[in-house]
Amino acid sequence: MSKFGSLGTGNGQLVSPRGIAIDSSGNLWVVDLGNNRVQEFNPKGEYLTQFGSAGTGNGQFNQPYGIATNPSDDLWIADTFNNRVTKWSR
Repeated sequence: MSKFGSLGTGNGQLVSPRGIAIDSSGNLWVVDLGNNRVQEFNPKGEYLTQFGSAGTGNGQFNQPYGIATNPSDDLWIADTFNNRVTKWSR
C-alpha cells in the first residue's frame, strides 16, 4: 500500500478529495473539492502542479466532484455547484 497527501491548502495537500483520473503518462489528477482545485501528482505521489480556484468564472470551481481523461489527455471536470462540466486541454 502507498499513500500521499495531507490535510491542508498547500501544494500537495488536500481537503475532501473526491475524484481521480490517470493520464497516459501515469500521472494522477485529483479533484480537491474543499480547495476548489485540481492537483497533479506523479506515479510516486509527488506533487507536480495544480489549477483552479473558488468562484464562478473561467478557471474557477464551486465544489468540483469528478474528473475523467480522454485519449488526448484532456481533463473533464464535473463542477457541482456551478452546474457545469469543464474541459481542460493540455
